[in-house]
Amino acid sequence: MDGIVSRFLTFDKLIATGLIKLLYWIGIVLILIGVVLGAFSGFAQGLTNGLGTLVLAPIGGAIGIIFWRFICEIYIVVFGMYDRLGDIKKALAKE
Repeated sequence: MDGIVSRFLTFDKLIATGLIKLLYWIGIVLILIGVVLGAFSGFAQGLTNGLGTLVLAPIGGAIGIIFWRFICEIYIVVFGMYDRLGDIKKALAKE
């Protein structure tokens, strides 16, 4: 338990990667809720608009999921570089 607390307080190891994975899944759920709500919201304005949103909402959702994945991967790469640089620094310090 002491190791977890010391890692949390000293910033030796970042917790951002796990947090980003959690935020990724929360984002996916929110995008899917938006797709379902968007797909059926067009029917309030008529049958033609409803059919249009029923077709376009999943396409927009797929684009949103791909974009959200890309953004989350960028953050993981940036924080992963920080972790790797810390490992390199430790390895060079041992030599």
